[in-house]
Amino acid sequence: MFKKTWVIVLFAVILLVLAGGFYAYQKGYLKQQPKSDWEKLLTFSIKDKNLSPDAAAIFQKRFDETKEILQKDPDTFDSWIYLGVLKKGVNDYEGARDVWVYAGRIRPKSSPPFANLADLYANFLNDPQKAKEAIETAIANDPEDYNFYVALAELYRYKLSGQEKLYEKTMLEAIAKFPDNANLIGPLAVYYRETGQVAKAIEYYEKLLVLSPNNAMAKQDLAELKERIK
Repeated sequence: MFKKTWVIVLFAVILLVLAGGFYAYQKGYLKQQPKSDWEKLLTFSIKDKNLSPDAAAIFQKRFDETKEILQKDPDTFDSWIYLGVLKKGVNDYEGARDVWVYAGRIRPKSSPPFANLADLYANFLNDPQKAKEAIETAIANDPEDYNFYVALAELYRYKLSGQEKLYEKTMLEAIAKFPDNANLIGPLAVYYRETGQVAKAIEYYEKLLVLSPNNAMAKQDLAELKERIK
């Protein structure tokens, strides 16, 4: 009886290990790239010529520390994200891109590499279409982060020519998902005010002030809007 019970328990443990391995595979936690793929990313070129020698030295020191961590354990995901931040901080935008693309490969179900790529493509590499693809991946991987919806909406409004009207649609969809988020309602109220949609602007400023009753700027904007319709 004891032997039969032991076999059943062992079988259950094996199933749990296999299930955990499959989950990790799905999430991308087991997908390391060949050494040659990641090793060539461990370089550092300070391209910001306006950095002071002290600031450049700090960046170099932080890079050296991060490189050491990654050489010891190239699967340290947070260090890859930070390496991209360091490269971006010294204006090595292509280098930051390559690092975050790699981080997205080894953690395809995460959001940080794709959110960082979206900002990089939109604001530094002038490739809004790739920015859109990246932020949509971030949203798919982490639909509970409202910031990603704002980033997508702003891409439509400021970077993707001819798609400005999708700003409103995207923000409304985000508000439907996060109905009491002042950080969504406020920008939409401002958008309506700036685009001359007074009635909608008043509606959303009033919603904003329910959530943030001490917002002096919102009170001032709302008062000015109500003056327009007198």
